[in-house]
Amino acid sequence: MPKMAFLNGVFLCWAMMIMTTASCQAFTPVSTSLQTRPTILNRSAPQIIKPQSLTTFGKGLYRQQQQHYVAAKSSTTSLSATTTALVSKTVAIASFSATVKLLCSIALGAWAARKRLKKDSTNTILDGPAIAALSRLTYWIFQPAFLLCSVTKTFALAAATSAKAGGGTGNTLTGTQLALMPLVACFQIGTGAMIGQLLTKKKSDGSGDQQGSIVRMCTTFANSGPLPLLFADALFSKQAMIQSQVVACISFYLLAWSPLFWSFGKLILGTSETTLVGEDKSVGAKIMQQVKQFLSPPVIGSIGGIVIGATPALRELFLNGWLYPLFGAMQTLGTAYLPSALLVLAGSLASKKSDNNNEASKSTAGLSVKSLGTIAFARFLLAPIWALLILKGLDKLQLLGQAGSPARAILSFVILMEGCMPPAQNSVILLQLVGMTGAASTMAQTLTALYGLAVVPVTLLLSACLSLSGISNLM
Repeated sequence: MPKMAFLNGVFLCWAMMIMTTASCQAFTPVSTSLQTRPTILNRSAPQIIKPQSLTTFGKGLYRQQQQHYVAAKSSTTSLSATTTALVSKTVAIASFSATVKLLCSIALGAWAARKRLKKDSTNTILDGPAIAALSRLTYWIFQPAFLLCSVTKTFALAAATSAKAGGGTGNTLTGTQLALMPLVACFQIGTGAMIGQLLTKKKSDGSGDQQGSIVRMCTTFANSGPLPLLFADALFSKQAMIQSQVVACISFYLLAWSPLFWSFGKLILGTSETTLVGEDKSVGAKIMQQVKQFLSPPVIGSIGGIVIGATPALRELFLNGWLYPLFGAMQTLGTAYLPSALLVLAGSLASKKSDNNNEASKSTAGLSVKSLGTIAFARFLLAPIWALLILKGLDKLQLLGQAGSPARAILSFVILMEGCMPPAQNSVILLQLVGMTGAASTMAQTLTALYGLAVVPVTLLLSACLSLSGISNLM
């Protein structure tokens, strides 16, 4: 990867750190009112939100809080004797089933890519044009809508409950804690980029350049959105308060991850549009080119969520006012983000490679076993260790929150989980968007092999994350 591209990536990391810190300075505590097990994690009785202080959007949260508090108050049995069994059985089964669910989704997509519409036809249900169209829909509509709605709802949860509703008790995430997630994302992505650069330094010849780019992409960007959301649903579907805060942490993590992926990721794979400004070599033209690359649709969706969620008038207009149907429509479209990304991954793997003479469409050889081992070593050993070191550093700086609190456990769990994920599946979409079908097929083969190998390590790592963070005590 060229030195200028690497420096641009470092600049983007710093820019995202500054932007996310500034946007969250005045952010009020996210009081989703997690009151699970108050007698175990917090000896003082938690404060309850007064219904008079809530908006229409927050009334449902209040009712959920009352139910959780009554259930927790009536439970007097200690969890210390059952925590080990819960982690070894329920957690392991849930994490394993979530990974297998992902592989089954890929298998169904592969079947659709092979299934012919007619016996005498070469067209399949999920052929090349369908994959390209689905990639564009994911990039331009589904993912931006998902990010906009997730971030908006995160800010809405903060506005629905006041700081007196437990914000200082450690039961709920605060703005300072959520602001850590984009910063953690920048550190993890930057470290992954340096590791990939070091591990592929010897691959400097032209023949191995594309394979080196794929290795660097896989070590730099993890699956920080779809897979963690799958795990959150599989693990905490019966604990709505925990799940909502886990999703909030993931959404704030994506505030930094998404812009860096669609800008820095393009530089790593060599798909950056270098001809957007024609022959103009002026400094202003170069700056405009960088701005256009940075302000991709997913980035605009994230920024839109911050603007709507942080502005009371807009928030009320979209969540309770006459623009709520529009917000509901975007939320519905956002639910298509995960399945469409899975279909693109599966279709790219199973579809036949293009026979065009276009250089961008030429197929490439699959990655070697050594390259796959390098990626697995970086993603399933080095990245989890680095995530644990980041967590220890934040603990030393006393930024994780009150010891033994639910908010601290949730924040710690998401930081550790993000460091244990396999490579990002959106890399296939990025390559499909620029017409590099051969590279997309190679990337899809690489990801499918890694996801198959990830079932056991991710299951074990996820169980360790639940134990180390202490969130298993809330389940």
